[in-house]
Amino acid sequence: MSCALLWPLLPLLLLLLSARDGVRAAQPQAPGYLIAAPSVFRAGVEEVISVTIFNSPWEVIVQAQLVAQGEPVVQSQGAILDKGTIKLKVPTGLRGQALLKVWGRGRQAEEEPLFHNQTSVTVDGRGASVFIQTDKPVYRPQHRVLISIFTVSPDLRPVNEKVRSASKTDPRGSRMIEWRHLKPFCCGITNLSFPLSDQPVLGEWFIFAEMQGHTYNKSFEVQKYVLPKFELLIDPPRYIRDLDACETGTVQARYTFGKPVAGALTINMTANGVGYYSHEVGRPVLRTTKILGSQDFDICVRDMIPADVPEHFRGRVSIWATVTSVDGSQQVAFDDSTPVQRQLVDIRYSKDTRKQFKPGLAYVGKVELSYPDGSPAEGVTVQIKAELTPKDNIYTSEAVSQGGLVGFEIPSIPTSAQHVWLEVSQELEDYDVSDSFGVSREDGPFWWAGLMAQRRRRSSVFPWPWGITKDSGFAFTVRRGNGTGGDDRPSEPEPPAGWWPLH
Repeated sequence: MSCALLWPLLPLLLLLLSARDGVRAAQPQAPGYLIAAPSVFRAGVEEVISVTIFNSPWEVIVQAQLVAQGEPVVQSQGAILDKGTIKLKVPTGLRGQALLKVWGRGRQAEEEPLFHNQTSVTVDGRGASVFIQTDKPVYRPQHRVLISIFTVSPDLRPVNEKVRSASKTDPRGSRMIEWRHLKPFCCGITNLSFPLSDQPVLGEWFIFAEMQGHTYNKSFEVQKYVLPKFELLIDPPRYIRDLDACETGTVQARYTFGKPVAGALTINMTANGVGYYSHEVGRPVLRTTKILGSQDFDICVRDMIPADVPEHFRGRVSIWATVTSVDGSQQVAFDDSTPVQRQLVDIRYSKDTRKQFKPGLAYVGKVELSYPDGSPAEGVTVQIKAELTPKDNIYTSEAVSQGGLVGFEIPSIPTSAQHVWLEVSQELEDYDVSDSFGVSREDGPFWWAGLMAQRRRRSSVFPWPWGITKDSGFAFTVRRGNGTGGDDRPSEPEPPAGWWPLH
């Protein structure tokens, strides 16, 4: 036909055809039809063909026929108005390529066909699938091997069909036993068993099952001795703040069936991290003890880091735990999830806080607060200040974090401002600010004398003309102790004269 369209899909085969020659599919009211059928038929399975008739005021008699080797093997028909299905029961034993023919006619048998078409399909001889299962993957001599064979239809429903044969072979390929004409006792399940001798051939054994001309297999291991497997877990502290105190970690070792493991435990740990100026490499600490299911151990950071480690040291503890059970099996576990730092709360500007402002307009920003393990810090009071100079404060606000966030808005920045200092501080000694935008000391202008004494960093935002995007670096202001947070700060160092921000 001039307007027939063949559109194969996987796994469905779709046919979109017009009803008569000379009727264009582009015409919205033209009669037509859509046929959807599987591209692969299965022997012994009732396949469904979906038919949709467009713009037909009466029922259409649709016939479907499956032809193999030039001979019709099955056909069916039905009256369809709008949408319907035709079912074909594929004969068992059929396989290979076949031809699917579909045609439609009116209510009168003597009428000419309204449409007809055909396409090739593949017939899979497997009307059912077979799954083989053993009660365990590894056996020892004199064990009994328990076997279950499951037969299911293509839609995974149980099929009570006979398994033609089943057999078992050893690693040398010798057939040890064979069963024939096995019938499922219920729900498509066939159970078999086979005892191993006291001196079986060690290695990989195979189980074979044949059904509908197809062979399925499953392997299992036979070993003289099987070391039981166990799980090894390290439970470290969430974080470590006091470098001079020892925290407690726990190692747990249990077999997969829940029994505690008895044996020897070896702990190897160290702490690595960074200060302001260098990367600190810790010393390894080795401990050995016995374990019965669970064992606590001390984590003393002071034993792992150099004596002159900077006050701002931030790092992580790396722990390797090795357990050797009394039967000789061994497992190793590793953990590096414990951060080490003196400060309880980290404060940083959020990524969506702009680094430039528009003079005369409001400036909106957010700071994020988190504990050393990364969890949000809730209920922490912070102070946010904005000033043009150390004596010219234009904004001061205190807020309590919710969900680890504190938002702020400076209502208006003077149009004459060239840059604005932002301070984010927490007055308690337990808190500190981490610098996610800061630069190292070697980068110059962001750092000045006295930084280590007061640990003060500032951030600045800069004005830029509309339509121009230009970012500045961020640093933070940090104060420790019980200061009032006011403008009178004679002990705080200020930037040297001529200091300009990096662009």
